[in-house]
Amino acid sequence: MKPELEHIPHKIDQSIYAYTYKNACFAAPWHYHEDYELTYIVKSSGIRHVGSSLDNFHEGDLVLIGKNVPHCWKNNNHYLSEAISYCVQWPEHTFKSFIANNPELQALQTLLNSAQAGIKFTNISFNTAIGKRLSILPDLKPEKIMIVLLDILTDLAANSEKELLAVDQAPNQVSDKTNSRTKAILNYIDQHYHQKITNTDMAKLTHMSSGAFCKYFKKQFKRPFTNYLNEFRIRKACISLRETNNTLLDISLACGYDNLSFFHRQFKKYVSMTPKAYRTLIEG
Repeated sequence: MKPELEHIPHKIDQSIYAYTYKNACFAAPWHYHEDYELTYIVKSSGIRHVGSSLDNFHEGDLVLIGKNVPHCWKNNNHYLSEAISYCVQWPEHTFKSFIANNPELQALQTLLNSAQAGIKFTNISFNTAIGKRLSILPDLKPEKIMIVLLDILTDLAANSEKELLAVDQAPNQVSDKTNSRTKAILNYIDQHYHQKITNTDMAKLTHMSSGAFCKYFKKQFKRPFTNYLNEFRIRKACISLRETNNTLLDISLACGYDNLSFFHRQFKKYVSMTPKAYRTLIEG
């Protein structure tokens, strides 16, 4: 299933679209649009997809998404009673000239660039405070919405408790802030994830001992290499499940799992459901 293009219903005299979403579940399909988007989850839980990333979401989830980045929220089957979120969407031109002409706002430009990978904010207290400010946006006059949104984005840029969701979709971030060794690791994983990859292979690639590589990788990526590799492979599997009709066995093999049972266990570990249930959820 390819992502669908969504057209944001902007009013003629407004570039910012702010609204509260209320429904029995998050019904939007896998989609993208030309606007930036900031979404706060008031009530619901399930799986959040942003680009190549997938993660569980819960109440208090706050995510900033860049333009043309495919995304969707899908509820768990046991949570279909009510879904509520605060959302604001705006095109690039809304703040582009203002940011470009004011060097004091460079941090804000960096934030928006990083949003191409999706950004998750991890401090729940901070997220709750942002959520309260988002909740009032639909009731404000257009000029006031712009001022409040700019203030919110400035606070998001200053907050250090955030994570990129799809690092492989933030080429500027990778090229600017990682050294050649880290880039070599990411490139190797991207090109060889369908094959067997061991710590020894990566140690040879980086000219390190196996132990030194493991310590280096965990420091850089905040998780062991094996965990990262499995997460990467499962993200690729999710893309295939969404966008192709390939069998589970074909997808398993293409993602580096030659044992279908092990693929099922890893998929359930990271997605909290079986591949078949995931495909059914996305299609339905």
